[in-house]
Amino acid sequence: MLLNALASLGHKGIKTLRTFGRAGLMLFNALVGKPEFRKHAPLLVRQLYNVGVLSMLIIVVSGVFIGMVLGLQGYLV
Repeated sequence: MLLNALASLGHKGIKTLRTFGRAGLMLFNALVGKPEFRKHAPLLVRQLYNVGVLSMLIIVVSGVFIGMVLGLQGYLV
Protein backbone atom coordinates (compact mmCIF):
# COMPACT_ATOMS: atom_id res chain seq x y z
CA MET A 1 0.00 0.00 0.00
CA LEU A 2 2.69 2.49 1.02
CA LEU A 3 4.92 1.25 -1.77
CA ASN A 4 2.16 1.81 -4.34
CA ALA A 5 1.60 5.35 -3.08
CA LEU A 6 5.32 6.06 -3.28
CA ALA A 7 5.51 4.60 -6.78
CA SER A 8 2.54 6.72 -7.86
CA LEU A 9 4.17 9.84 -6.44
CA GLY A 10 7.41 9.05 -8.25
CA HIS A 11 5.55 8.45 -11.50
CA LYS A 12 3.77 11.81 -11.24
CA GLY A 13 7.05 13.57 -10.46
CA ILE A 14 8.81 12.02 -13.44
CA LYS A 15 5.85 12.88 -15.67
CA THR A 16 5.95 16.51 -14.51
CA LEU A 17 9.70 16.77 -15.06
CA ARG A 18 9.34 15.22 -18.51
CA THR A 19 6.70 17.83 -19.40
CA PHE A 20 8.93 20.69 -18.22
CA GLY A 21 11.84 19.20 -20.15
CA ARG A 22 9.84 19.03 -23.36
CA ALA A 23 8.65 22.61 -22.91
CA GLY A 24 12.23 23.74 -22.32
CA LEU A 25 13.46 21.92 -25.42
CA MET A 26 10.67 23.46 -27.48
CA LEU A 27 11.61 26.94 -26.24
CA PHE A 28 15.29 26.29 -26.93
CA ASN A 29 14.58 25.05 -30.45
CA ALA A 30 12.28 27.99 -31.14
CA LEU A 31 14.89 30.52 -30.04
CA VAL A 32 18.06 28.95 -31.44
CA GLY A 33 16.40 27.73 -34.61
CA LYS A 34 15.89 31.29 -35.79
CA PRO A 35 18.64 32.43 -38.20
CA GLU A 36 18.96 35.86 -36.59
CA PHE A 37 19.12 34.57 -33.00
CA ARG A 38 22.62 35.91 -32.37
CA LYS A 39 21.59 39.34 -33.57
CA HIS A 40 18.55 39.49 -31.26
CA ALA A 41 20.00 37.63 -28.24
CA PRO A 42 20.94 40.81 -26.29
CA LEU A 43 17.42 42.17 -26.81
CA LEU A 44 15.94 38.91 -25.52
CA VAL A 45 18.15 38.99 -22.43
CA ARG A 46 17.23 42.62 -21.75
CA GLN A 47 13.50 41.87 -22.10
CA LEU A 48 13.75 38.84 -19.81
CA TYR A 49 15.54 41.04 -17.26
CA ASN A 50 12.84 43.72 -17.51
CA VAL A 51 10.02 41.23 -17.11
CA GLY A 52 11.62 39.13 -14.38
CA VAL A 53 13.91 41.22 -12.22
CA LEU A 54 12.22 44.59 -12.47
CA SER A 55 8.85 43.14 -11.44
CA MET A 56 10.27 41.87 -8.13
CA LEU A 57 9.10 45.03 -6.34
CA ILE A 58 5.50 44.31 -7.30
CA ILE A 59 5.83 40.70 -6.15
CA VAL A 60 7.42 41.66 -2.82
CA VAL A 61 4.84 44.37 -2.05
CA SER A 62 1.99 41.99 -2.93
CA GLY A 63 3.50 39.30 -0.72
CA VAL A 64 3.88 41.69 2.21
CA PHE A 65 0.27 42.82 2.05
CA ILE A 66 -1.05 39.28 1.59
CA GLY A 67 1.02 38.21 4.60
CA MET A 68 -0.36 41.07 6.68
CA VAL A 69 -3.95 40.15 5.77
CA LEU A 70 -3.35 36.49 6.60
CA GLY A 71 -1.69 37.46 9.88
CA LEU A 72 -4.62 39.69 10.82
CA GLN A 73 -7.13 36.98 9.95
CA GLY A 74 -5.18 34.44 11.99
CA TYR A 75 -5.01 36.83 14.93
CA LEU A 76 -8.74 37.51 14.91
CA VAL A 77 -9.77 33.85 14.75
